[in-house]
Amino acid sequence: MQETSKKSQIIDTLEKLRNLPTIPKILFEVQSLLKEETINNIKLANTISKDQGLTTKLLTVANSPLFGLQRKVSSIEFAILLLGGEEIGNIVTAISLSDTIRFNSSANFKFMDYWKHSMIVGTASRDIARRLGMSEIASDAFLAGMLHDLGIQLLIKHFPNEYSKILVMMDSGNQNFYEAEQQIMGCTHEYIGKFLAQKWALPAELCEVLEFHHQPEKSRQNPLLCSIVHLADCMTQEFKIGNTYWDNDISFEAGISDILGFPSLEALGEFTSNYREAFADMADSVQL
Repeated sequence: MQETSKKSQIIDTLEKLRNLPTIPKILFEVQSLLKEETINNIKLANTISKDQGLTTKLLTVANSPLFGLQRKVSSIEFAILLLGGEEIGNIVTAISLSDTIRFNSSANFKFMDYWKHSMIVGTASRDIARRLGMSEIASDAFLAGMLHDLGIQLLIKHFPNEYSKILVMMDSGNQNFYEAEQQIMGCTHEYIGKFLAQKWALPAELCEVLEFHHQPEKSRQNPLLCSIVHLADCMTQEFKIGNTYWDNDISFEAGISDILGFPSLEALGEFTSNYREAFADMADSVQL
């Protein structure tokens, strides 16, 4: 009952926030160009190139080891040629929305750590989907993986008191971040991320990944996509990649082996072990 009351207070605060981030103008411009009957690649490249930060990150994603391109991408024009409009649109969406809530790093939160983690989970989710023969959802997996921890940013920026209490509870050694969130707020960054995604009118399947990336078996609309992102997210902890204390002690949900079509947990473990070197290379390669 107490958790329900705490969650209601969080929801009330979220509903009353007047400075919730809005979708960046450049994203509307890119999406508008992609909806044209004939996409003008030069115009699309020029629009993206107006934002130097977006350009740098897009090229970083395209050249990352897990993204799997065989040629170095040195320009936005070449990226569009190689990847096509839909893939470029998803990358721009992921980067733009991730940067929308950006704030100055602090002793407890480094944006670069967050960015690296999001990028690794996004590119790994895309690669996992492709390796499992699900290329049709690979782009969606990338977008979902990149945005899965959106709620972490919102939590830190708009609920600093609750965030401080969560860290204190973690430091006591009794609970991990996820458990402390539940106790302090009655909900987690998953719910907060879903709230913002719904405000942005993002697709329902994507909202569900944000809400259930730690609990994919609860997914009703797309357990497959939730499980792929969950797997990539947990692999960062298994391989000790990055500094994402909010994911400390998370582990694979046993049910994802069935959802993803593995005959056993052992088979799933063998599949994930093949990613260890690629994850390490990915972490080393990201320099912005």
